[in-house]
Amino acid sequence: MKPLITLVGCGKMGSAMLRGWLADSGLDAEFAIIEPTAEHLGWTEAHDNVRLHASVGDAGVSERAARIIILAVKPQMMDEAIDGLGVLVGADTAFLSIAAGIPTKWFRARLGADALVLRSMPNTPAAIGRGVTALFAGDAPAETVALAKTLLSAVGSVVILDDESLMDAVTAVSGSGPAYVFLLAEAMTAAGVRAGLPADLARQLAEATVSGAGALIDAADEPPSQLRVNVTSKGGTTAAALSVLMADDGMEDLMTRAILAARDRSVELGG
Repeated sequence: MKPLITLVGCGKMGSAMLRGWLADSGLDAEFAIIEPTAEHLGWTEAHDNVRLHASVGDAGVSERAARIIILAVKPQMMDEAIDGLGVLVGADTAFLSIAAGIPTKWFRARLGADALVLRSMPNTPAAIGRGVTALFAGDAPAETVALAKTLLSAVGSVVILDDESLMDAVTAVSGSGPAYVFLLAEAMTAAGVRAGLPADLARQLAEATVSGAGALIDAADEPPSQLRVNVTSKGGTTAAALSVLMADDGMEDLMTRAILAARDRSVELGG
């Protein structure tokens, strides 16, 4: 019998993951999706191994126990989302959370001390299959870890964490990180306009530069620090800009404060 993967919450991240699973020809499974507002999921009708349910109660009427339940709702909604999940749980069911800030002990306090809970933190480039996800599996059996890694690999790369306490910093760097890059493109666009460029041209140049530089990091064997050196001529225009960005109160200091703020908020959410 094919394993049943139950997805609780199918918003942007859940939808990205589901698309990745369905596109993976090596993943032979059935999928039960629990999403109260499923108007955006009409495309799943083309897949006979996907079933939509408006609530946990609805799923419990017709679905068998899941092999793994992915919890893909916002942290503030998690208490409500897991209420009644017992009807979907079997002897070997595992839980995989992708919610920021919520530790595994929080889930076990509500799902049972013996609940098998894995915790992960994907990011939004998962929507195009270019995400990176950190996975903490604790003492989960190897086959459960392998299944979780397979599911998460469908939307990008996966790194395994041995220490759950690192997850708050992971959330700050990679979970929230795409927003920092989007802001960089916004800031470069605004600065380009102030430097005299038409708004449309400034945006085109800034966005293409940010995405192209990211692709170069991905393709190059050299680290970003060396790529920066490679493009910086002594006394040139790039050096003039970097003298501002690399000042004591420049980008590194600002980014450190931003990431520490995100990390601390993740800790608060898990409290």
